[in-house]
Amino acid sequence: MKSDLGLVTVLAARLWAQRGQLVNWEHLGADVRGYEKTVAALSQLLELGFDVRLSPAGVRLVPPADTPCEADLLPEQAGPCVYSPVVDSTNTAGVQLARVGAHHGTTVIAEAQLKGRGHHGHEWFSPAGMGLWFSLILRPAASVKKPGLVPLLVGLCVVRVLRELGARAASLKWANDVLWGKRKVAGILVERVESGPREAFVAGVGINIHQKESDFPEEIRDRCLSLDEILGASINRSDLLHKLVEELISRWHDEVSSGFGGVVKSWNEESGTVGMSVRAAVGQEILTGVIEGVGDAGELMLRCPDGSLRTMASGRIELMAKPDHVGL
Repeated sequence: MKSDLGLVTVLAARLWAQRGQLVNWEHLGADVRGYEKTVAALSQLLELGFDVRLSPAGVRLVPPADTPCEADLLPEQAGPCVYSPVVDSTNTAGVQLARVGAHHGTTVIAEAQLKGRGHHGHEWFSPAGMGLWFSLILRPAASVKKPGLVPLLVGLCVVRVLRELGARAASLKWANDVLWGKRKVAGILVERVESGPREAFVAGVGINIHQKESDFPEEIRDRCLSLDEILGASINRSDLLHKLVEELISRWHDEVSSGFGGVVKSWNEESGTVGMSVRAAVGQEILTGVIEGVGDAGELMLRCPDGSLRTMASGRIELMAKPDHVGL
């Protein structure tokens, strides 16, 4: 039986609220909606990676030890923490909250996403207990004149924190990926919200943390990597969330105050991909060239084989040369 995604979300929330305690079948509503339908939804939770334990007496959902769901785990300057065990997408939830006036610094966190979204409409693989999936609402004091710089700023914050943890060769691929070599460790999706009380940016961040290679779907296994695999140690997701939110809010305040004047220089100096050869897709056109950096509005600048300089405000790039990594 195909599971009802709405029911999956409801059951996850009800079980999660019990913090690993047994919930009887009647309390889950199985006697009303039907046991077959309830079991189908619980099976979906298992597929999402939740530790769901079924017995004749009821159901137990055991949370991971490093679940990032407590508001007091966030830095003092952060806004409210909105936590759900399962959402369609933290960015979708964040955009909805921003439209109705959610405060600057509001953090939306999920243990798993049913429809995690990446750049260009790609789905982001985000199972329970394996990574950090969150969105942060950022509100400027005045309208941002160069919104293309916001994803670059978010990427800089993420890569700085990962390097501080020891992943010193982590690099930024314009405009939304954090890489280790040519494999993705983290992805960023920034959405601008212009409706509602005032402008906001919803910065979605997804970081692979605890996955082993075999945990990734086969079709993306050779393109993804987790932080634990890079560092050879288990990273605490709650601690990492605190560091990331602290860095994002602090840097946001600094850059808003200066009109985002430091983002371009910082990205060009710190990305780790300037000077690399790439293949780029711009609409129907395919280009090759060498990354010279980003321009004043966050556009990518490519030096083509004929010596011409091309800029990209949007599109996709593929790294052609692998960076030389010396240690971590």
